[in-house]
Amino acid sequence: MQHSAVPDVLTMPVVDRRRRSRGISLIEVLAAATISLIVLAVSTSFFVSQQRMLLVQSAYAASQNVTRTFTDLFGREIRMASYDPTGTAITPASPGPTCPGVKPGITEATPSSLRFLQDLNADGDTADANENVRYYLSAATVMRQDGNATALALVDGVPSGGLTFTYYNGANPPGVIAPSGTPPVLGADQRACIAKVRVQVTAQLMNPQFYNINPLVSATDMEVAIRNRSLTNTAY
Repeated sequence: MQHSAVPDVLTMPVVDRRRRSRGISLIEVLAAATISLIVLAVSTSFFVSQQRMLLVQSAYAASQNVTRTFTDLFGREIRMASYDPTGTAITPASPGPTCPGVKPGITEATPSSLRFLQDLNADGDTADANENVRYYLSAATVMRQDGNATALALVDGVPSGGLTFTYYNGANPPGVIAPSGTPPVLGADQRACIAKVRVQVTAQLMNPQFYNINPLVSATDMEVAIRNRSLTNTAY
């Protein structure tokens, strides 16, 4: 009969029994804790980085949405500038000499502000809502004012020069109508020749990833033809 090769614990020397039954040493505990802390730090850093990148993407998307909403609104309204179906809301017609007979529906035109009239409900005046509209830059905000009502903020975080209007006549190809003077403005005869407007807006927001450096920049650029002028103003 063969005996098992497994040693009998009771017959083992005391030193061997103690060596086999000893626990975890302090060095092993410290090493394990250090490795755990390193893994936790790496995991936390990765999580925080991903969270900040998500905030950056969300902030940029929100900024893009705001600037695009502004250009969409501006585009819809400026297309109807000088709209006067009854012929009595916007008078008198421009005397020229450059663009005679054109309705003077654009009453203010500078590199950073634009006011225009339109008789949307065809009641013979421009005193109703959305018929006397002004877009302009105030401090760091793009504003829209409807007649004498309180101006509404449309886009925040716009630096100096972040809102610009460029004006074109109806020639082929269109020519730029440059404002003059100090501050630069377009005169009545120049405003009568405006057939197309280009608007550019740039907004800067705080970057959630880098806080006070590397701000998020959202920019849009759009050209809009004024329907009541782009097809009729040909004498330039």
